[in-house]
Amino acid sequence: MSNRTYGKMWLESQVALRELLAQELPATPPQPERDRATFSHGLATLFLRYVRVVRCLETCHDQMLQPQKRRMLRCVLDGALGRVLELKEAMVQLDCSEYHFMDHVLQDLKLTPADVEVPIPKYFLLERARALKERQQVLAEILARTEPSRPRRPEPAAARPQPPARPLVRGSKVSDPAAPGLSAVALRAQLGEDFRRLRQADREAEYQQALAGTRALLLDLEGPSLREAMREQLRQWFLECRDLTGRFPEYPDKDVGGSSILFAEKTPEQVREELEQLEREEGEKKKKKEKEKEKEKEKEKEKEKEKEKKGKKKKDKKAEEAASLTLPPSSFLPVIRAGFTQYQATWGERDTGESVQQGCNLELIKAQMRKEVEEEVRLQVDELMRQELQRLRLAVDREEPRPLKAKKSSKKLGKKRGKKEKDLTQDRTLDSLYEELALQGILRKPQPVRLADYTGDFGYLGSTARAAGAEPAPAVLHVRQSVVLYAILRLGSPTVHELAPQVRSLLLAGPAGTGKKMLVHAVCTETGANLFDLSPENLVDKYPGKAGLSLLMHMVFKVARLLQPSVIWVGNAEKTFYKKVPKEEKEAEPKRLRKELPRALKTLRADDRVLLLGTSDRPYAADARALCKAYERVLLVPRPDYASRYVTWRRLIQKHGGTVGRGLDLSALATVSDGYSQGSMARAARAVLTERRILQLPRRPLRAEEFLQWLPKADPIYPEEERMLQDWYLKTPLGKRWLKSTEEQVEGTEMQGKKKGRK
Repeated sequence: MSNRTYGKMWLESQVALRELLAQELPATPPQPERDRATFSHGLATLFLRYVRVVRCLETCHDQMLQPQKRRMLRCVLDGALGRVLELKEAMVQLDCSEYHFMDHVLQDLKLTPADVEVPIPKYFLLERARALKERQQVLAEILARTEPSRPRRPEPAAARPQPPARPLVRGSKVSDPAAPGLSAVALRAQLGEDFRRLRQADREAEYQQALAGTRALLLDLEGPSLREAMREQLRQWFLECRDLTGRFPEYPDKDVGGSSILFAEKTPEQVREELEQLEREEGEKKKKKEKEKEKEKEKEKEKEKEKEKKGKKKKDKKAEEAASLTLPPSSFLPVIRAGFTQYQATWGERDTGESVQQGCNLELIKAQMRKEVEEEVRLQVDELMRQELQRLRLAVDREEPRPLKAKKSSKKLGKKRGKKEKDLTQDRTLDSLYEELALQGILRKPQPVRLADYTGDFGYLGSTARAAGAEPAPAVLHVRQSVVLYAILRLGSPTVHELAPQVRSLLLAGPAGTGKKMLVHAVCTETGANLFDLSPENLVDKYPGKAGLSLLMHMVFKVARLLQPSVIWVGNAEKTFYKKVPKEEKEAEPKRLRKELPRALKTLRADDRVLLLGTSDRPYAADARALCKAYERVLLVPRPDYASRYVTWRRLIQKHGGTVGRGLDLSALATVSDGYSQGSMARAARAVLTERRILQLPRRPLRAEEFLQWLPKADPIYPEEERMLQDWYLKTPLGKRWLKSTEEQVEGTEMQGKKKGRK
């Protein structure tokens, strides 16, 4: 991307952000919307506008070289990503569905489906490239020890030529110019990207060097004078407080800010009153509690008398609240506004959007380091002045010091941290736990699959079908988008994960071969997450007994938290919550994790980027209540529709070395393959496109009949199976809400029709 294009996109992003902030943070609170259709349309429009902003911000952040600007832009990008997740949650609550059909909004905004696909920020992997490479090497060495006698299978160079590995330079990828299979345009683009990564690494190294040098310089030049000025100011405060109160003051403890609370341009008397006020608060709280108890008793008597009168009013209020629709408060709008305001205040009119080649700004570094140096000097001065004050109190007033301690944290913080768990492996190192889980096959190496490989198309007539009273099936891209929102964004960004609506577990349910396992590996690939396999089949004869199972769960969740982000995968998730275990599976004990899994999830804290990800072909074989209690979100993965089959056939043929010529009727192939999964299509493509067949392509182009002869060898997805999955989904919490909402809408429509008929 050229500097001019980048600059235009950055300026457009700032304008769009300013408009969105003005809309969502108006001077006067907006009035609640009473029309559901109008509110839904406005919510979808807001969602798509934020997605467009996110796409622009992600591109700008990826293109930008100036390290200080990139940091500020990163804050705005994370805030916008989090706002997208909040709006997604609002749409789920409104539609009672995980999938949303916004083709009518796309038409209004004159956008294409590609314009509104949520991007995966590249910094998820680039910033951790070196650590990820080291972890992969360690895991590969451990796994190599499990099969020392197994020879490696060589791959024919003519059949599948592989490009040489790309070395890591300063945490960034650099491609090999001689890599085969790249066109001139693609090679030029790849080289440009690699060059930009090197420039970004250079700018970052310069920035870190400037930070260290400026800090050391400020400590040498300004540190001594700043230290002496602080000490003199504190001595003056000691004397003035003693003159006003008759004794020396209590020195503020480190937990309440130390002497920083004294340097707020306040008089010694004001500071003294504030410190003493903290000590009096506990006594006042006790008196207030006693008075509140007496008032509560009186109120209870009055409430009993007024219950009957207020009953009707409460019903009316509930009806009004249900009719009025508003967005819940946002945790990310303040983040977006703060980051955007800081950027504008720092760079202002100097930023024309074309400053992609800028180096670090030394004036900003000095201002930043001056604050850090002042804080470091203040901590040193606090230690010295506490000792000096203690000597003064002992020498003059003969008093022992009483340091002012910080208040205890509230109970709410304890809830966020989750339940306390006894450490069963406190005498073991993290490396030893990691190695044991890898040797046992619990910690696995994810397959290098990108989410873009899960191909499909957009649902173009979903809103039209819903308007006609029919619930459309989700398209493949709906599933891919939901996986990005629920899994990848939360695992990739600590800020997004901590502030966004919490999602600790996700279940992918759908027919066999629809790409559920592929999505699991794609989540790990896109975020650099560890993959722990707790599938029932993988736990057979491992960690037997109750004590062994407790140790296993403790080890998995401990390593997952310490090496986050992590994905804990449970394949065939329905087996863990079987209604009735089949006879042939009783020895394998598939229900071992039935109690331990929900219990372990409760130990996760708000800042733990750990996701329980389950996959199931037959969720209806499980106890629906227990299954949905363990998995907070459920995504139905459908069979591919015509448009998705068309796109998938083209990708599979090209991936395996084939070419789509005039003789290959993809439309007919997509039509006849109706009812088959992506897995069946992939097996057919591999079976047809052998080495010999690829060599014959110049003389004998591909034809659709070659692929169709392999499809009947695979089991199709029968309509009865799809109906069973739909019926099961209606038993999930969200499915029940959707069913109830649909029935209420039908009743409301019928009532309106009767009223019109009477008129």
